Amino acid sequence: NCCLGSVNLAQHVADNQRVDWEKLQESVEVATRFLDNVVTANEYVPAVPQLEKAAHRVRRIGLGIMGLGDLMYALRVRYGTPEGQELAAQVMEFVRFHAMRSSILLARERGPFPAIKGSIYDPGDLKWRSPKPLTPYEHDWGRPALDWDEIVEGIREHGIRNGAQCTIAPTGTLATVTGCEGYGCEPVFALAYVRHVNDEGGDLKLQYASPLFEHALIEAGLDEATRQRIVEQVNLTGSCQDIEEVPPDIRHVFVVSGDITAEEHVRMQAAMQAFVDNS
Repeated sequence: NCCLGSVNLAQHVADNQRVDWEKLQESVEVATRFLDNVVTANEYVPAVPQLEKAAHRVRRIGLGIMGLGDLMYALRVRYGTPEGQELAAQVMEFVRFHAMRSSILLARERGPFPAIKGSIYDPGDLKWRSPKPLTPYEHDWGRPALDWDEIVEGIREHGIRNGAQCTIAPTGTLATVTGCEGYGCEPVFALAYVRHVNDEGGDLKLQYASPLFEHALIEAGLDEATRQRIVEQVNLTGSCQDIEEVPPDIRHVFVVSGDITAEEHVRMQAAMQAFVDNS
């Protein structure tokens, strides 16, 4: 009984290679309200009336992200590193905070979710505790301060409109349609590849190369012939790690999923899961 939405982080990068926190807050606030409206407006399957009943009792929504890999390329942060884990955590904490803040405002306007009594959000017996990062923050990405006490007091006064607020979906099709390189919270899977399309029985080959990667190569002063040669080599594996013509600082940042250790994958997910109340 999903009611999901994803904020495109690739569209929340300011000109000076920083997170546009003001725009991200606005997107989260609008998306939270939109998803709550979907719970009401949705045409549930008539054959399973329990779906509609469950949706309206808890008003569960799942606001998440896509394009995290794009954001990290833009900010020149390597996915999987402790710095990358912290950036991901700071972003998800910001999304969760403003989703909850918006849900409390909705509760003040429209009332809390009907099943709130006896839940962890019961204002009379509040068991919910504000989430904490797995490790203390050490980097400053210009993020505005978050006052979790405001959320606690808001729930005690008004309740909360949605029994769950955040999830991170795979966004495979969504990310492709919107031009994201990184699906959901995952790293980019390849910097360049050839897509094969069945064109009336023929094999139509479509060359793809990461625009962010190409832009980084241009910024580094590599000429067109060199860039083309690099793309042809990246096509073979999707990775630029073994290509000496790629400057070391670009190789460090532009990792793909196969370049990242299993532990780094898990630690990235854990850093974000601390601020996600759905799976």
